[in-house]
Amino acid sequence: MRLRLMGSLVGFLCLVQGSRSLHAEDPRAFPSLAEIQAVVDQHFAENPQLRTGDIISQNEVRPLFSKFEASGWKVEDRDEILKKLLSDNDPLLRILRGPDGSKFMGQVANDKLIYDRLDRIAREPGGQRLLSDLVKLPNAARFAKYKTQPGVPDLEDFLPKDRSGKTRRVKDYDKATEKIYTVADFKKALQKSYETARRKDLLRDIAG
Repeated sequence: MRLRLMGSLVGFLCLVQGSRSLHAEDPRAFPSLAEIQAVVDQHFAENPQLRTGDIISQNEVRPLFSKFEASGWKVEDRDEILKKLLSDNDPLLRILRGPDGSKFMGQVANDKLIYDRLDRIAREPGGQRLLSDLVKLPNAARFAKYKTQPGVPDLEDFLPKDRSGKTRRVKDYDKATEKIYTVADFKKALQKSYETARRKDLLRDIAG
């Protein structure tokens, strides 16, 4: 009786172990979210010029998707995510990656919706010229705050006047653009994509 019980137990353990082995070899087996985020962190750590909070570009993110696929996750909405990043020739990216822009970026990176607002300014008539001149100022950061101090003009105030001679007001200036500007933004978008993919995978397993 004991021998039969022992044999059954051994057989059960072998079955469980075999199931685990098959799952590990399953090409659809997902890496953990922590593993995905570690890949992201390692990728950007290899760029010593990129500081926390700096703006990132499409081409800096693009190689990550092949790394994710190699680890077991093919990102289905890869193209949609990439479209939300600035291209490498985007005017805002070019301004902020220059010597003056880089210094300015380091001063404002933690400010609320900073890149969203700068992006909107850059797409206004005269906006690119404004930002190019602004980043050269030693006190440029004080004009780019989400809420400037009393008596301190906002970036909108420096834009060319509208046709009626009034100060130009940028549409949705204080709202998010829904674009991806930083590594932190990218990781949030990636987490949303990952969770959606995991739910789909689970449903496939249940249906299969």
